[in-house]
Amino acid sequence: MLAFVFWLLSRVMAEEQPATPADFQKDVRPILERRCQPCHFEGGKMYASLPFDKPATVTHLGEKLFTRIKDREEQAVIRAFLTSR
Repeated sequence: MLAFVFWLLSRVMAEEQPATPADFQKDVRPILERRCQPCHFEGGKMYASLPFDKPATVTHLGEKLFTRIKDREEQAVIRAFLTSR
């Protein structure tokens, strides 16, 4: 029982800690390149309206990106980036 209490306490404490800030070039852009290229990168058909190589586009869209990016770990990285803005 005591082990369960310690486990539960560690989970609660982990959830309260702020996410580590994510860097656009190092952390976010590679996700977008894997998921959204070629359309949203230079030369792509959607680049003019939604250029995903620019941090401002990601900041503007926010969690609307998650309609296409379903992986929870990738979403967590993008959320960490958004909260650091």
